[in-house]
Amino acid sequence: MPDYEPAPLDERQTDTPQAPGTVDRTLELRARAEKGDIAAGFNLGWCLASGRAGGREEDLGLAWYRKAAERGHALAQYRLGLLHVEGRAVERDDRLASTLFRQAAEQGLPEAAYMLGVMHASGRGVAKDQAQAVVWCRKAAVQGHAEAQFSLGLMCARGDGMPRDGWQAVSWCRRAAALGHPEAQHTLAMMYAHGDGVVQDAAQAVLWYRQAAEQGHAQAQFGLAEAYAAGDGIARDDGLAAVWYRRSAEQGHAAAQLALGRLFVEGRGVPQDSRQAAAWFERAAAQGVAEAQSELEACPPLPDEAAPADEAPERAGPARDPLHAVVSRTEHSWPPIPEAVPTPQAAAAQAPDAETWQTSDALAAIRREAESGDALAQYRLAGICATGDGVLQDMPAALDWCRSAAEQGLAEAEFNLGLCYAQGLEVLSDQAEAASWIRRAADHGHTAAQFEMGVRYATGTGVPLDEREAAAWYRLAAERGHAPAQFNLGVRHGQGRGVDANDGLAAWWYRQAAEQGHAAAQFNLGVRHAHGDGVPQDPVEAYWWMHLAAVRSSGAQHARYTEALDELSAQMTPVQIEQREQRIQQWSEAFERRSRK
Repeated sequence: MPDYEPAPLDERQTDTPQAPGTVDRTLELRARAEKGDIAAGFNLGWCLASGRAGGREEDLGLAWYRKAAERGHALAQYRLGLLHVEGRAVERDDRLASTLFRQAAEQGLPEAAYMLGVMHASGRGVAKDQAQAVVWCRKAAVQGHAEAQFSLGLMCARGDGMPRDGWQAVSWCRRAAALGHPEAQHTLAMMYAHGDGVVQDAAQAVLWYRQAAEQGHAQAQFGLAEAYAAGDGIARDDGLAAVWYRRSAEQGHAAAQLALGRLFVEGRGVPQDSRQAAAWFERAAAQGVAEAQSELEACPPLPDEAAPADEAPERAGPARDPLHAVVSRTEHSWPPIPEAVPTPQAAAAQAPDAETWQTSDALAAIRREAESGDALAQYRLAGICATGDGVLQDMPAALDWCRSAAEQGLAEAEFNLGLCYAQGLEVLSDQAEAASWIRRAADHGHTAAQFEMGVRYATGTGVPLDEREAAAWYRLAAERGHAPAQFNLGVRHGQGRGVDANDGLAAWWYRQAAEQGHAAAQFNLGVRHAHGDGVPQDPVEAYWWMHLAAVRSSGAQHARYTEALDELSAQMTPVQIEQREQRIQQWSEAFERRSRK
């Protein structure tokens, strides 16, 4: 079968220059290390193993790592332990890894204490002992390790290794959430939404949903959208519900795809558009949601004329440069407000007694808030003017309001103002100005803007071409759950572009994107399992991921994935084929049960 490792369209192969002063720094570290400086030996090992000293010398770097670990350097012990857990550059050895983690943990390193807890919980390299897992996880948690705090909260909630304690579960989860742990934030939101261990409080649920959602957590984005749609804990706003449903749906969240399709059917928060509705129902149905298939069959037939390619939601696949997706319609849509907006003539032709922004107090209130300097109101008013949502469409006014909000530091407005300059929407196209505004949004933690900056540095669009800078921005977005960024980072680790070449990390990032429904990442992860590149060789696991990719793709991409599946299938034993069919059947049944809820 072919080894398919596609680079996204935004990637180019270049040589990364060696940073000035690196050689001198390495010589200095070597001199200090040879005189017995343990910290210098650890840093020297890192420079040699990572290639920061010029050419990569993994064996020599590991030797210095090992010397530092043997002499009691806690961070060296921890990192060497990680290498042995992953079997990366060294032989996989869970027992040795556990010993190294213990040595580092006993010196007070919280990361090592957490990993030792993980080893006890899973029985890897040590006896499986949930009580010991709790002990070491707690040692890390009290030192402010967010992952340990969240894990300890789950243990308290389930009674793993300790009596169940709902209050402690909430307390630890809250600590992790306060440190920015998105899964903890989402879990805390769910606790408040359902009154699980806390007094039920819809407003608090919304607060925590929002914090996780802004980090790219797809389930939290869906939860926030549901709150806006129902007016639960926050004022009802169908427009913002649509925005958050879309963000979740674009990450492959099936329920969000279904909900967004229904909004397009009903014209709530978005223009009524059966074509967009069908596209989102199709994506949800491909994940096995029976209701989506029913909705798809109930959609009115589409006109014979084919829709422009940019009007359908982008299918899961290799990340593409958003700057190449230039709007080709005559009307300008306002990101992230959906496309296919009504024309000014259509807005003017509404029945005179229809309830619109023009006849409600809501628009007047938003305008007053915007004119008084409220950035969120300014941005909302920009969306209303851009889409002609019950008013005459006015793109110049939309741009002015968006700029006002952006100048106050509202990240969403900064990002979309940058897109206006990138695409020449009501302004002269200026890629440098676009990069400037998008960079501001990225610096404010806007995940899509961070991904966009990665694209720009990878292609040299509005900024100098810089592979390392591209990888750094991709990493920021990837760590906040952005699936295309995770995929791009996986590609880069696989090819060693702007980052160290590392098959284990490439596979790890592919898995992060794959678990969010990113088809190309699912396929690449399958290929790696087929060949044993960075992951254990496992034809059944390979077929599973490639099968998911084929289900979520279409056209030429689907044909390529199906061909690869056929080739892999021809190499599988009857037992492996039976195992894969059982797994696919279990998956189908799980989706069937979920769709009935």
